[in-house]
Order: sequence, then C-alpha cells, then structure tokens
Amino acid sequence: MSERAGGKRDTIKAEALKMFAERGVDGVSVQDIATACDMAKPNLYAHFRSKDDLVRDLFVEGYRDYGRQMIEVAAASGGFRERLEGLVRLACRLHDEDHLRFRFLLMSHYDHLPGAPLGQTNPVDIVFRLVTQAMAAGEIPARDPVLVSAGIIGLVLQPATFLQYGRLQGPLSRMADEIVASCLRLVA
Repeated sequence: MSERAGGKRDTIKAEALKMFAERGVDGVSVQDIATACDMAKPNLYAHFRSKDDLVRDLFVEGYRDYGRQMIEVAAASGGFRERLEGLVRLACRLHDEDHLRFRFLLMSHYDHLPGAPLGQTNPVDIVFRLVTQAMAAGEIPARDPVLVSAGIIGLVLQPATFLQYGRLQGPLSRMADEIVASCLRLVA
C-alpha cells in the first residue's frame, strides 16, 4: 500500500523501529505497535501483512539507505586507505547520529541479512568490492577477499555491539581513529 510521506505507514515504521531498537523484535507485539500508533491492531494490517513484513521492510530500507551513503564514500577519489577510512568514519557517524536504526540493524542482521538484496547498495558487497579492487590494483596484499571484508566489517560492528551492551562507552566516532588503524593493520 502506498502512503504519502508522513502518513500512517511512516508513523508505524517510526514507532516500530523505536520499540524494536529498545526491546528487540521478539519483545514487541503487533498490539504494542498498534497501541503506540493510536490505532486498532487490524488497521495496522492494512499497512503491513505481518510483523515479519514490517521488520523485513525496516531492515531492507535501512540497509539499502546505509548502502547508498556508503557508495558515495567508496566511489570518492583517493586510494583504498582513504576510502576505507571514509567508510569507517561514516559507519561510526551513522551509529552516533542514527542510533535507533543502527541498533535495529545490528540487532536483527543475523535474521535478515541473508534476505537482504545483493548488489550495489548492499553494505557487505560495497566493502567486498572495495577490497577486491584494492587487491587487483596492488594496494593491499592479495588474500581471501571475503575473509578480509569480514574482518573489516567485524572491526566496526563489534565495537558498536559492545557499546550496545555497555562494555564500551561511546560515542563510536570517538573510536574511529583506532578502528581505522585496526582495519589498516588487518589489510597490511
């Protein structure tokens, strides 16, 4: 169902995202979302067939939006190191400025990443392409590009995870220099 910007569908998504980020997807019922949106539970189903569809929509939309921002950084002029640093700093900034969405994506990526669209706007694919291009250009040693990409992603996501659970104190942007340095050591 199409809805104008700012309409009920957007309200549902905003309230659900907030609750999912705070309590986890399993900790939120359709009734919770309907109540937060001041609507009857059956009316919510006019906008989303199920909670799973709502969660999937939020995940794909957020993942794609982050990917679009990453594409711009990955396509910027400069070498691998500059572009990698730009991607890490972007991820740290997104964590700090878009905390609810970042937390939701982080908490639900194990369940929804396999169903995320592959291609140009997939953040994992963007990092993988950057790594394979750098290897092909001789900017970094040729190794398993999937493993190297996974290491880079882990060096960003694990501190974000530790922030969520209080093992680190934020903001994540404060740690960007150290995360960048760790990523560069990984690829050296």
